[in-house]
Amino acid sequence: LAAVRRNPGVRRLASNPLLLTILALMKRQGVALPERRAELYDKYVETLLKSWNLVRGLDRPPGRDLNVEETLKVLAPLALWMHETSPGVGLVKREEMRRKLEEIYAGREIPDPQGAARQFLKDVHDYACLLLERGSGEYGFIHLTFQEYLAAVAIAQKGQLGIEPVVEALVAHVGDDNWREVALLTIGYMGIVERRDEAASATLVKLIEAKPGESGQAVALAGEAVVDAWPGGVTPACKERVVQAL
Repeated sequence: LAAVRRNPGVRRLASNPLLLTILALMKRQGVALPERRAELYDKYVETLLKSWNLVRGLDRPPGRDLNVEETLKVLAPLALWMHETSPGVGLVKREEMRRKLEEIYAGREIPDPQGAARQFLKDVHDYACLLLERGSGEYGFIHLTFQEYLAAVAIAQKGQLGIEPVVEALVAHVGDDNWREVALLTIGYMGIVERRDEAASATLVKLIEAKPGESGQAVALAGEAVVDAWPGGVTPACKERVVQAL
């Protein structure tokens, strides 16, 4: 309760009964709930994936995807695709999702991508957790927050060799309310979880300079991102640059 009262990020998640239960589980496991949202969501997803992978692994030998990192490398691009396909709703058809999973597994050079995609969908059906089957052959995350966060992870990971793909992805959606959270969490993930504060800062500066959307929209978004990631997620120089631009 103290964490809920003190932390707006925790409070937003705690309004959902299932997510509140997971928060309580994290506290019981001795996890300190961080103040910054990107860190909080990172711990949330890690807790869920560890639980999901543990249950998935009980009735079969551990597979290559039965760890947090490997599962995340499938779920993040899947979430980005789902957000592009169904922004604000987050529901996609089974057959479309199967094809996308095959594409992701093939791109990761997983043997038998068709079999891997079938097994993944079976796991989703049998061990509902982070991703759920919502009847009539549609799938979605347990909360739109997780789709947004994992989409942000996928965008941030595009910037491993340079920030240009990240800037391009953010510029494309400035002014779209369905992508606001994704943009904020992308900067937070880069700066806080990946500890690449200079890359996150350079991305915000490029966003301001590009001036996409209506007048002032990009710099207002950059301001929100600085508040969200401060302290540590962006550099003091970036913060000052954004303040001046505002």
